[in-house]
Amino acid sequence: MDMNVMVAAGLAGAVALGLAVTRRRRVRASASAGPARPRAPVTAPAAQAGSAIDAAPAEALQTGFHALALVRRSGCAAADDPRSDDTLHAAVVAALEQRDWSARQLPRRPQLLPQLIQTVNDSDASARAMAAIIGQDPVLTGNLLRIANSPVYRVQAKPVDSLQRAVTLVGTEGIRQIISAVLVQPVMQVHCEAFPQFGTVIWEHALLASRAAADHARLVTHEDAFAAQWLGLTQGLGAALVMRQLLDACAAQDGALPSRALAMQLLDAWTLPVAGRIAAAWELPGAVHDALLRDAGTVPGGLPASLRFARAAAAASLLCRHGRIGQAQALAILEQQHGTPPHALQWIWRRLHGRGVETLDTDEAEA
Repeated sequence: MDMNVMVAAGLAGAVALGLAVTRRRRVRASASAGPARPRAPVTAPAAQAGSAIDAAPAEALQTGFHALALVRRSGCAAADDPRSDDTLHAAVVAALEQRDWSARQLPRRPQLLPQLIQTVNDSDASARAMAAIIGQDPVLTGNLLRIANSPVYRVQAKPVDSLQRAVTLVGTEGIRQIISAVLVQPVMQVHCEAFPQFGTVIWEHALLASRAAADHARLVTHEDAFAAQWLGLTQGLGAALVMRQLLDACAAQDGALPSRALAMQLLDAWTLPVAGRIAAAWELPGAVHDALLRDAGTVPGGLPASLRFARAAAAASLLCRHGRIGQAQALAILEQQHGTPPHALQWIWRRLHGRGVETLDTDEAEA
């Protein structure tokens, strides 16, 4: 089946499911699930589907998000030989399963990360104290201001032009999230000729997921928001490293081109396991590593639930921004994320998808 048709079918099924539950909020998703994307068997440490209750809409959003990230370069033909995909898949999985993979491939921990974690754990530390950490480095300061002016964090039309103004506008929690993103961004960059917008889309998704996870942890699961935001960031890093491993395998196969189906398969199976390795190597709070491990199962609630919701919400926001679905459709799908009250969903969505974000009008998108 053509990948575009496959993605459309998956999203259509999820939208139908979401709209049905909008009419009947108390009907379980498992009783009304629409068609989901067919999936090939994968080899991975564990499945990352989440609970059976919200797997179908979450998978549809993830499929749409990956399709957005894996748009091919103009004039670049997809690999047609399934044997090439089989060879590449085996090479990537073998490399990821090697015991010394982490030591050779994981990015170095950002130099200022221990200072940030120490400051965050200090209940008396102010947003200005945290901003002062970044102020030590002019490059990081510039990155902080760029992120503060992005649609995810910008709260007014006037640009943010100084650290002091950023602190005033976004507050302690906001500056904490932005600083975490600033530390991650340099190691998140990945250049992919076959899929030129992959790096940009993955970064945008990680930024959105980090904010959604923190908000969800505060409002819904009542967990540590700082740990939750790092879940959103590290899952993005995990996706970037999986793609780098795939590109390395392609280079070793005389520049073979991976199909979009293979890239999706590897991202689905390995993003969170690799993110768990990053969390351990960087000595992030134990709750981050534990949540990435627990997300492989069906444990309801807690940080794993915030991570599952955040990944879905970030994917929905990106699909809206790129005109693939309307906001009403996105919200209907997100209502399937078990355990997220409607008022919390609406509030988080406004934070992710405020007036500064240009999207198709709801009626136009649905038409």
